[in-house]
Amino acid sequence: MEFETVIYESKNKIGYITLNRPEKHNAMSYQLLDDIDAVLDYAEADNSANVIVLKGAGKSFCSGFDLKGSYYITPPEGGWTYRNSYEILNKKIYAKYPRILYFPKPTIAQVHGYATDAGCYLQLLCDISVAADDALLGHPIQQVWGGSQSLPLWQFYLGVKRARYLLLTGKRITGKEAAEWGLVSLSVPRENLEEEVNKIATKIAETPPDGTLKLKISLNTALRIRGMDALFDYYGQMNRYSRLFREQR
Repeated sequence: MEFETVIYESKNKIGYITLNRPEKHNAMSYQLLDDIDAVLDYAEADNSANVIVLKGAGKSFCSGFDLKGSYYITPPEGGWTYRNSYEILNKKIYAKYPRILYFPKPTIAQVHGYATDAGCYLQLLCDISVAADDALLGHPIQQVWGGSQSLPLWQFYLGVKRARYLLLTGKRITGKEAAEWGLVSLSVPRENLEEEVNKIATKIAETPPDGTLKLKISLNTALRIRGMDALFDYYGQMNRYSRLFREQR
């Protein structure tokens, strides 16, 4: 299966999704956002893949939304209204978060270069994140845009103090620091990144798929009991209102 801005391949029971806009540090444009939806559907249906690796081509994992054009950044014709922000953002942006977080197969993010803003969301949503020790992770755009629907993940994973420190200052941290803080699962030297990810993916791929599905459902249900879905909805509501305020200024 071919996609315009994503490469998908499956081998040794592992499905590899590669974001393929290397000249833009894999910033998420309209097309890349659409391709992510399509490739997730394809990967879920691919019975030859028991585990999915998400990575980026070129120098970075993903630098966030494309500032020159994306469903998230670019106002529709006539400007944002509550109705069109609900219809566009819910379908094209917000639906991706639980789609990846609750994906029925284990997911591993292979992080190098920039993993900032929405790029950092992507790796947070994966079950396991392995970062190169010199990768740069963070949410610097938060200082400009304010509320975001991804925010519940930060306090869940990092705790209140560290999450607020990173978000309020817009500070970026290295992959090594991110592993120490809990923003990623582990960090390895850049030259060992692909080898380490393949080692983890291979181990998981050998587990019977029904067993990993059962475990993921249990883990995901625990997140839902703790209110993850409600928090996503709440921050999405804040995000829609923030667009209306910007339109009125």
